[in-house]
Amino acid sequence: MTKGLAAGPFGNPNRFEGQAEGMADKEGRLTPLKGEFERPLNIYRCVYAYVNQSRNWLPDAIGGLTWFGPDRPATAVLMPFYAGAMNLAPSIQRGDILKFDRESMWTAFNYVANYAMLKYSYMIKDIQAVRDRFEARAFGNQRELEDQALSLWKKGEKHAARRLLTEYADEYAADVLREWWKLSEQLYLKYNDGYLNTKAGIAQAVFYPAWWLKLVGYEDGPTSYEKPAAGKRKP
Repeated sequence: MTKGLAAGPFGNPNRFEGQAEGMADKEGRLTPLKGEFERPLNIYRCVYAYVNQSRNWLPDAIGGLTWFGPDRPATAVLMPFYAGAMNLAPSIQRGDILKFDRESMWTAFNYVANYAMLKYSYMIKDIQAVRDRFEARAFGNQRELEDQALSLWKKGEKHAARRLLTEYADEYAADVLREWWKLSEQLYLKYNDGYLNTKAGIAQAVFYPAWWLKLVGYEDGPTSYEKPAAGKRKP
């Protein structure tokens, strides 16, 4: 989906729906056109994605785990939420498509995903770097966390085990939310006005790839803007 003319010059995998069966003629009227784009798992209107992990050798409260990713999966972080949790992080419980809410996890991820469409092939690398760091942290902590919870559970301290799992997920989610808004600001600064801005240089040119320029008629574009001679204006 990141390849070909439909993906644009910067590999945008999103294909929007709505009037997909029609195209506009020269007068702006819709005319019939049969066809369709692929329907990916990473469709732009995906609200969340998840992977459920079940381990029958552990108590259900610890062995049942949902890795939850807000918004579309390609630009999401999978966050751990245990079946035994007593509550969910507040940021996970709120989200309004008609309200810009910095306390909403979904808003943060949807905002970054939308902004990334401007220069997807570049921005996705920045997004993946932050995502990978968080997911590595979660996977790396999983064994120790679950061992602690299981130890409490076996001693009959089930409430303490649930509280441990809940507080861990809350802290993890809070860190993700904070870093994702920070990422949105970094993307704005780094790719401002279509340039690449880093400490190594401001306004580094990022031009369109040659293959795309050829396909969209760049070589046929005007190379001069001289004023037409009197009486020789084009109709």
